[in-house]
Amino acid sequence: MAEIHSQDILTEKAFEIILNFKPSDKYDKAAVNEILKLQAEIKKLILILPKPEQEVLSLRYFNNLTDEKIANQVGRTRDEINKILSGGINTVKGKLGKDTTVLDNVQKTIDISKIKFESKEQMGIKTQAQQPVQKAVNQVQPGTRRKPSFFAIIFSLAFYVLFFAGVYFIVQKYIFPNLPQLTSFISGSKESRIEVKKDIKTNTDDQYSIKISGSSSLFILARRLENSFNVNFPLYHINLTSSDSDKGIKSLIAGNSDIANSSRPLTYSDRKKIVENGFELLESRIALDALIIIVNKNNTINEITVDELEKIFRGDVKNWKGISDGSFVKTLLPVVRENGSGTNEFVINRVLQGDNFPSSLLSKSSNSEAIKYVIENEGAIGFTNSTTYPWESPNIKYLRIKNYDNSIPVSPFEGKKLNENAIRYGDYPLAHYLYLITRDDSQKKVQEFVSWVLSKEGQKIVAYSGLIPVLKSEE
Repeated sequence: MAEIHSQDILTEKAFEIILNFKPSDKYDKAAVNEILKLQAEIKKLILILPKPEQEVLSLRYFNNLTDEKIANQVGRTRDEINKILSGGINTVKGKLGKDTTVLDNVQKTIDISKIKFESKEQMGIKTQAQQPVQKAVNQVQPGTRRKPSFFAIIFSLAFYVLFFAGVYFIVQKYIFPNLPQLTSFISGSKESRIEVKKDIKTNTDDQYSIKISGSSSLFILARRLENSFNVNFPLYHINLTSSDSDKGIKSLIAGNSDIANSSRPLTYSDRKKIVENGFELLESRIALDALIIIVNKNNTINEITVDELEKIFRGDVKNWKGISDGSFVKTLLPVVRENGSGTNEFVINRVLQGDNFPSSLLSKSSNSEAIKYVIENEGAIGFTNSTTYPWESPNIKYLRIKNYDNSIPVSPFEGKKLNENAIRYGDYPLAHYLYLITRDDSQKKVQEFVSWVLSKEGQKIVAYSGLIPVLKSEE
């Protein structure tokens, strides 16, 4: 029989199974170690993919989002997501094909008899679905014993799970409609996740679980930090939730999170809330970012002063002719983020000098919604962070910023990268830090994570994510 190359059969479903694999006492230790090696290798390869592929594959495999949810989050169509997903998988397959050390070790180490699969009775069904697989395994030449490859095991397991899911769906839909809904065994329903938690609970899961919540401005960076941290520290399990800076800090104060992602520093109000709780909050600057002022592509203006931005976001200017040289006459439509956004807080403090936005301004719940509004309305102006700037959209542009009327306008970008020197040394007036907020009595696991993010390796991930590391490369 011709040898089947691992890179030829590493499909999307195999990716999903491998990357969602969790250690368990049910499996042979040697087999588990080899699977984890392959898992780490794939994670590393995903982390060095081009930005669109890295983002889509991360959301798909590390956050278990559906194609539709990924499309909504990144502002692309489902067809585009499928194309990017396929391209990313092929790239990873190609790189694995060039360095097959891990794959060879998997195939040499893992034998189907080593993995203790649940019996049909334990699965609660009786089926002949296993027979073709077993028949294929048994079809070897007399007097020889062929060890099935790692991927044959993976695909067999996937076949069993999908078959069970199909049977359950039919029974639930047509025979016993009162049975609970079954969404998916593979992509991870809440029930299946609970089973995984039970399986590893004996290993004091809470001791190795790090809960991170907060600013959506840090979501892409946080996801990449999570993936890379897990490669280096496989015992830890990071649970990441994206919301906004306020919610992240509130969750930290309430004891529901270990770390808060924040695009703003701590405020007097934050510190006042925790006075009676017997602990302090600590800020760790992990990256530099820039606020990007965005307008519709048809807007003739290419630069703007901080004073003009203040007038716009105070609601003092109603038409672009009050800002431009008169060549662009459109109703001015400022859009901001909803309350709680750290990006909002930065604009309030830096541009409005501490005053809140007037209630008349339109607010959106996410960066993507604000960006969409600017794309669809010629008179709109808004702001976003650099990691969510929509480079692929032809209907939007960013403005260069001037400190005052006669100063030189400074761009936040050089090409498609942040203008590091201008942002690091203050020439771009809308630069700001991104933070990890922790309690001063945080556990060792939290301190290790923050220390790792501030290490050379962690700061390399910051730079790769398109942000500016606080640790300069030569330091």
